[in-house]
Amino acid sequence: MKKSFFKDIVIFVIITITAGFSLACVNLLTKEPIAIQNEKVIQDSYQSVFKNGKTFENDQQIDDIVKKFPETIKNKNYYFGDNGIVIDDVLKAIDDNKQLIGHVIKVTTKDGYGGDITLVVGIDSEDKITGIEVLSIDETVGLGMNARNESFKSQYYNKSVKNFIITKTGKQNEQEIDALSGATITSSAFNNAINGALMINQEIKEVVYE
Repeated sequence: MKKSFFKDIVIFVIITITAGFSLACVNLLTKEPIAIQNEKVIQDSYQSVFKNGKTFENDQQIDDIVKKFPETIKNKNYYFGDNGIVIDDVLKAIDDNKQLIGHVIKVTTKDGYGGDITLVVGIDSEDKITGIEVLSIDETVGLGMNARNESFKSQYYNKSVKNFIITKTGKQNEQEIDALSGATITSSAFNNAINGALMINQEIKEVVYE
């Protein structure tokens, strides 16, 4: 009886170790391809929001502004939702003539109805939004998920405003954005991310280029 008990334990341990080893091997084999695919999705999103961009480059001075941005928000008393936003990355958009034509900003809002929403936003040298790509979103199907639709995103394009405001009563001017039907929380979170992108773009222009 005791012999059988110990035998079962040994078998269980061997199975557990084998399964763990197999899982580790699978993770090792798939880690790099997944990372490559994720990077391709991000690079494609840069090109999508800034079609005139040839290359997208990091800059140390801009990276420093990104790191200090949470403190900047606090000092200037800006409100970007209860849980706030995170600027994940900012890159220079460079055209075929090697001229700076704007910035590509990756930003995450923490206030989505279903969790974080991550966007890539293109902003040109005239501070107009050239495009928006949704990298990550987990909102309600048929409601908040409609934030991915061009009909919603295009409301932000080619407008010279410092920040946008969500409205549920029909937009009256360039600053106002019609909320998604039945998804005010998602709309507000999305809008906070866009306003955050506009704000850091302005901060970069004031610090780096003036």
